[in-house]
Amino acid sequence: MIPLLLFVAVRRRGGRRFLVPLPLFLLWLLLLPVAILLLPFFLIACLATQVRPLRTLSVGWQIASALPRTRIELEQKGFSIAVQFL
Repeated sequence: MIPLLLFVAVRRRGGRRFLVPLPLFLLWLLLLPVAILLLPFFLIACLATQVRPLRTLSVGWQIASALPRTRIELEQKGFSIAVQFL
């Protein structure tokens, strides 16, 4: 299943944590018409480069489906950011 929520947590050393939930399902709804319009160009590019289109879409879907188990943490001199897909 593709991720539907993204949580971004920002923290300064000695300060409070600031948590921002972002609804990704709205982003997916906005990108769907764009993806449908770009699909013919994608198919032409796959045919021109001899790449299997269904296999490429399958791998892309697998990557998007693996995102909900992903947590990214960055730290730098008293400042940290954590991003988690749900």
